[in-house]
Amino acid sequence: MRDIKINKKSGESAAIALKDKLAGELRVYLYRPGNDFFNNPFVCQLHRIEDKEDTVELVWVRDDEELIVKLVLQQNSDSDGFVGTLSAEGKGCAVIKLVWELPADVKGFPFMPAFMYGFNKGGKSPWATYPQLRSDSKVDFGKPWLADEWLVRADRSSHCLTSIISDEFTAAVGGRDVCRFTNGSIAEKNGLGISGTNPHRLTFSLGFFNVPYTYSTILGRNFISRPEGYVNLDEGRVESDFFLFLFKERSRFSAASRLLRNSYNLFDDKVNDAGGIEEAVDAISQAIIDYAYCDEVRNFYCNVFNDSRINHNIYNFPTGWTGGLRTAYPLLLAGYAMNRTDWISCARNVYSNIADNAISPKSGLFYENYNQETDEWNTKGWWYGAMEKPGHSGYINGHICHYLLLGYIYENQRGNEYNNWLKAAKEVLDKVAAEQWSDGRFGYSYDEQTGKILDGEGFAGCWFTPAFASLYAITKDKKYLNVAKKAMNFYRRFVKDFHVWGCPHDIFKSPDEEGILAWIEASKILYQATNDKRFSDDLIMGLEYEFSWKFAYNVVNEVEPLKSLDWCSKGGSVTSVNNSHIHPMGSATVNSILYAAQVTDDEYFWSRLRDTVRWTLTIYLHYDGHYGWGKRGLINERFCYTDSLLLERFPDGSPASTWFAGHSWASGAALEGLVGEIFEFHREKPVLLLQK
Repeated sequence: MRDIKINKKSGESAAIALKDKLAGELRVYLYRPGNDFFNNPFVCQLHRIEDKEDTVELVWVRDDEELIVKLVLQQNSDSDGFVGTLSAEGKGCAVIKLVWELPADVKGFPFMPAFMYGFNKGGKSPWATYPQLRSDSKVDFGKPWLADEWLVRADRSSHCLTSIISDEFTAAVGGRDVCRFTNGSIAEKNGLGISGTNPHRLTFSLGFFNVPYTYSTILGRNFISRPEGYVNLDEGRVESDFFLFLFKERSRFSAASRLLRNSYNLFDDKVNDAGGIEEAVDAISQAIIDYAYCDEVRNFYCNVFNDSRINHNIYNFPTGWTGGLRTAYPLLLAGYAMNRTDWISCARNVYSNIADNAISPKSGLFYENYNQETDEWNTKGWWYGAMEKPGHSGYINGHICHYLLLGYIYENQRGNEYNNWLKAAKEVLDKVAAEQWSDGRFGYSYDEQTGKILDGEGFAGCWFTPAFASLYAITKDKKYLNVAKKAMNFYRRFVKDFHVWGCPHDIFKSPDEEGILAWIEASKILYQATNDKRFSDDLIMGLEYEFSWKFAYNVVNEVEPLKSLDWCSKGGSVTSVNNSHIHPMGSATVNSILYAAQVTDDEYFWSRLRDTVRWTLTIYLHYDGHYGWGKRGLINERFCYTDSLLLERFPDGSPASTWFAGHSWASGAALEGLVGEIFEFHREKPVLLLQK
């Protein structure tokens, strides 16, 4: 007997219930071009429901519009809901919306993976113009990003689903990012919707709307984007895969994780074969040496442009995050793995340059940037003007300390002492420990004169936590362990709430993916140093959240060059709700996913590991001009999987779905996912990792 029941409620709607508790109503709406767009849809009539032993079939009609909509559902194997198809046939151009309206006064957490985390509140940045929900229907024409409902293309979501997580139940609908005609050809992109209203609404549509508008973090540059996409029913019947989940969980986190696992298991997409790990490590590392490294500065350029008319930016040599040690650490490991002393020497030069020269005598913190023109270390990297309270960056200082200590440990294990690396990291961490707030947090930004916390909002400061964990592992001094534990206790609430926000400085404190990487690293290092199961649980929790940003399927690419390359999104991680593109940062989690897979022997982690490794192997330029630009081995930071951030242009002016520029941090993040434990594991078990 099924726990989920669907019965006819009225002439228009079907009631859906979980164990006889009403969970809302399902309705279908028809939109035609020119019928006052959004305000006056045609309401379809529920013609019939056939509830058989293993199948539920619902049919809606609109006779005057000659429309038939059919929803066919079969209970999925884990009993959490249904899988099936949503189809429509009739005449003319249309968007067909299936809307699940929840009962009034069910207050929930809206969740559309990689797009909406709660109401997307984030921090208090005055520049927060990313999509956010409001609970009332008020229209603020000066703030269109604040809306009671967001309707978007389905490929905005990494798992092609939209959901509400409440204490009463978790409700979700989703499917594929496209609907197709009966001959298999693509009819149109599908749509998803989510609301903050009372009652909440969830939408899955054949065709799509961008309401209140087509969001892109850089406004006015999305010339390729369409405000809506209609299916043409004159060309035949259209159909899409569809799923519906309805279950009760003990917590928001466990409900979100369950949604991610369930939807992931419904997709069977593969990531294209893109060669082996050794080949990739060689190409990426050599490109860093050949094109990204500046011997005069002993650091890496932030950008490497395809166009020779564009000069390198000599004002921004980051020490962490978008360059510096973020790139030097994996290059060091690659040098040892491939027996390349030139790579090792380059990485050591960057390490020692930053350790010996980049600490501010005033604040006691690391400078984040070097300006070659003025021969000056400073805090004024390219991100400086986007900080709400500009100063030293907690993210970048944490990054520097983390990678300094990882490099120190790695070299020490091979009989090489670089005490200057340890000394520099310890000096800064001692300062940071003295400034840690009583609740355990570190700073988003720090005062350039005193080193005190200027801005304590957000998750950026969590990057100090893995560094303190490593410092404890090196020194065995429990004061560093206590600092790390105190920080974990503070940042844990972000993770448990499934709302991690405010890490990188170009997202205006929106929910993002980069902050959780710090948590994952800290959890793993603390577990290895203490054998405390709490930290292994924290590691699993961090990875579950990271997977919400990591694509579970391959989108249908509309824009070149990704379209012709049959590029795969599965395994790639979205940056944030502010910057809607896939970047290589998620590749840096590979060794942590491997560790979790070995500890748990959970096939879900093994599968996510394979996705991430295989995706990482696809993103570097395999030959000159691959992806339409650049030299072999280079990697850019932007892969546009949806109708956002289509900023780059081909010479003829047509839009490009990637960026024609290399980024040293992108190379470093990808490289980090291919060296270390995963490199050795692949040598031992290549079939398990890259099985065809």
